Order: sequence, then C-alpha cells, then structure tokens
Amino acid sequence: MTNLEAIDMTALAARLRWGAYVAARKLGMPGLLAGGLVLALLGAQAFHLQPAGARLEAERDARTQELAALPKPGRKAGSGGMTLQQVQQLRSSEQAYSIFQILSQHGMDRRHATYRREVEVKGKLRRLTIGIAMSGSYVGLREAMREIADQPMVRIDGVSIERDRIDSANVTADLRVSLWGPDT
Repeated sequence: MTNLEAIDMTALAARLRWGAYVAARKLGMPGLLAGGLVLALLGAQAFHLQPAGARLEAERDARTQELAALPKPGRKAGSGGMTLQQVQQLRSSEQAYSIFQILSQHGMDRRHATYRREVEVKGKLRRLTIGIAMSGSYVGLREAMREIADQPMVRIDGVSIERDRIDSANVTADLRVSLWGPDT
C-alpha cells in the first residue's frame, strides 16, 4: 500500500486541472454539463437510491414473512356453502348433482327432474333450470332450501308444497332451481 504522504498533491492537482481543461476544449459546454449530470446521477444512485432499494427489499421480506404466518382463509366449519370460485369451476351437471345431494342429505326423496338450458344476457350467461318433484318432511325441505339458497350463482325460482293432511309432517313438493354461470 502506498503512503498517502508520499503522493505529491500539487502535481496531482495540476494534472487534474490540465485534464479538465482538455475535456472542456474537446467536449465544450454541453459536454461538460452532460458529464456533470452523469456524475450527479451516479452519485444519487450510489448514495440515495441503492440504500433505499435495499431498505424496501428488507421491509418487503419482513411483510412476506408476516403474511406467511397469518392463518389461511378457508371455509368456516359447518358452513356447507361453496365459494363463488368453486361454483364457477363446477360444470352445470356437477352443480345439479350438488343440489340433489343437498336434498338427499335432508331426507328428501326425488321422484323426477326436468332440465332446461337457456343462454341469456346476449350470450354471455348460461342458465340451467331444474324442476324437481320430491317428497319428504317439511323441516327437511325447509333446511335444504336454505342451504341451496346460500350457494352463489344459484336461485330458487319457485316452490309448490302439498300436504295430504294438515297435521301430516310429510309433504310433496315441486322445486324449480336456476343455476347461473358463464356460457362455455
């Protein structure tokens, strides 16, 4: 390593002045301004932007770790409903089977079902209407209808309920359900 006291500062200053004079003659005033701007940008990058970028990167990593530690959102226990994304991923036949499964879970016996497909809203939305004839308990029908109505993109269009006797717990029902989704 060289001893700094051994360097002749007057000779170094003279060389720097001579280099600046030659650069000024070759580049002219616009060249000197452009060179000064380049040096200023390099200084700003080294002393301001680069440390700020490192600080932001460290803060981003800390936030990422905090987010990873948070519990993942999911279905609530016992909710029974599906999210909109899950429903859109199901094809219409799978959606219909889920309706039938809900009805059977609540003790409803299907007699027959009718299906009708329609395309609405200028061809951008499809609608599958299912008419279901069934029988079972009134309480089971009511709970099944609540669960079906809680699902996104499903609408109960109509229901007709008949009882043989007024004191009978068993009913015969016709349920009309529409399943909505993008036309595929």
